[in-house]
Amino acid sequence: MSKTTREENIRRIIALEDRIYQCRRCKPLLRCIKKPSLGKGDLEPAIMLVFEFNSTFSADIKNLIELRNLIKKEFGISGIYHSFMVRCQPKACTVRDTVSCYAENKLLDKENNNCILTGKACTGIPVRPSCEEIIACLPFLLEEIDILSPRYIIFFGERVSEFLLKSYGIFDYDIEPGSHFKYGNMILLTTVCEEKFGSEECRQLSQVLGKNL
Repeated sequence: MSKTTREENIRRIIALEDRIYQCRRCKPLLRCIKKPSLGKGDLEPAIMLVFEFNSTFSADIKNLIELRNLIKKEFGISGIYHSFMVRCQPKACTVRDTVSCYAENKLLDKENNNCILTGKACTGIPVRPSCEEIIACLPFLLEEIDILSPRYIIFFGERVSEFLLKSYGIFDYDIEPGSHFKYGNMILLTTVCEEKFGSEECRQLSQVLGKNL
């Protein structure tokens, strides 16, 4: 990648992130998040990892490092970038649900990540995004993929595989972990969710990659 192309990618990613920060498509989610989850990693990635949302697993930097190192070692590829299908983590919260008058107000303070209703740390329980929330957020990820143009994309989990493959016009209703599909110059790989991804699953994908390098 030339210096000019890299600078253009950086500019486009920054512009994308600004729009993600300003997004108001799912207003209820904005009440209990400090900031949306953004993609991170090499801006010239050979492999892009896509998670459904920023789970407790992916939020732990140690888990991400171990996952990246596992993939680097098995695939022999160093440039890795990761991102999320949904940027704002939905939460189930009984406190918030009983105070309807705060419908569109932020319920987390800016300094301590405390709930302004209780004055204590947020006790909301992370839940999986709804289909509506995924569809609202999906265009950001598709644009991010278009900007970075990775050679390989790993979809972690059934829902990521389903929504992303359909977005690329691949309507295969018998998707198994370890499957691969070609779209343009990209190879799309499906696997289990990140919490269940280990050495065996990594080898399985590596074998698929080996046949398509």
